[in-house]
Amino acid sequence: MKELPELGTNAVVRISRQGGFAAISALSRPREIDFAQCDPTQRGQVCSVLENCLSVARPEVGKGDQRFYRIELQVPRQQEQGELVLQIPEEQAPRELIRLWEKGA
Repeated sequence: MKELPELGTNAVVRISRQGGFAAISALSRPREIDFAQCDPTQRGQVCSVLENCLSVARPEVGKGDQRFYRIELQVPRQQEQGELVLQIPEEQAPRELIRLWEKGA
């Protein structure tokens, strides 16, 4: 199972809904959460949601008409930009992830 890197105020989380028969970009409604714009409580809540997603993340999703949530976590490091991608089947997505995608932090 993957582990989350340490997330500081320079982290950015991008959540989108992907897949289905019709690939319509408006339906993916990407949500970007910039940790620099969040207070410590909000950052903690987002980290908690991400931790809960680790156990249901799958390397291959979206076959047929299956929708899934794609989480892209960008963490700038001293020498390079680090990125972690999690893909969560829609039917296994924690309720908190769906809420985060719909409403943000």
